[in-house]
Amino acid sequence: MPTVSQIADRLAETTRPENTPDWDPVGIQLGDPDAEVRRVAVCHEVTEQVVAAVESQPVDLLVTYHPLIFRPTTRLLAGRSPGGRAFRLMSAGAALLITHTDFDAAPNGTADALAGIFDIKDVRPFGGDPEIGLPPIGRVGRFDRPLGAVDAVVTDEMGVAGVRITGDRHRLIENLAVVPGSGAELIEQAAAVADALVTGDISHHRSVAAADLGLALVDPGHAATERPGMRSLVTLVSHVAGVDLVDLTRFDPQTWT
Repeated sequence: MPTVSQIADRLAETTRPENTPDWDPVGIQLGDPDAEVRRVAVCHEVTEQVVAAVESQPVDLLVTYHPLIFRPTTRLLAGRSPGGRAFRLMSAGAALLITHTDFDAAPNGTADALAGIFDIKDVRPFGGDPEIGLPPIGRVGRFDRPLGAVDAVVTDEMGVAGVRITGDRHRLIENLAVVPGSGAELIEQAAAVADALVTGDISHHRSVAAADLGLALVDPGHAATERPGMRSLVTLVSHVAGVDLVDLTRFDPQTWT
């Protein structure tokens, strides 16, 4: 049986976690690195539903895209909180492995999967920040359709209602940029290479800045822009782990309805 650390090392050969910023806690976050793994689960985020599933169907390792604990903590107490969920996972004997911005930037990772649903041509990476160690977590390429077609793809392929859009829906989008999750910080970089950006968590002030730069925006929501990549993550973990796998990505962490 492979160990937790061996699976982490195999995953790292593809995701290159050493290229991620210090604020992103990728890698093993909970558990014994030397523990053997007979069964692994994959999730989008460690929600209450995911933890309950792990408790009812025990696994040795849970691989998550969204980190569970972002900030330093001095206590792990039972209760409904990230620390409480960490306590429950450890009590259930499950180690936790995180792949986040490293998977965004990885070949066939979250960014590539998001670009794929829009059928972007001549895809290339963008959105890195060497100063903070952020790898290129965005993708950009030829789209050559109106802005309204981006909305149609979001509705048809992502099943998202209530999409927020800025810009003329009839405008031709020659180049489309995508950033999974929260990509508002990359608006200036996107404006330099694209006519429109698809990402989540865009504030009013960021949308104003994009309009000033001539960049149209499509915001389907944070989790929705990451969802296409979860299928890729399940495939990758299944390949590198080589053990029984439980797919828990069906538990969507989307909080807005």
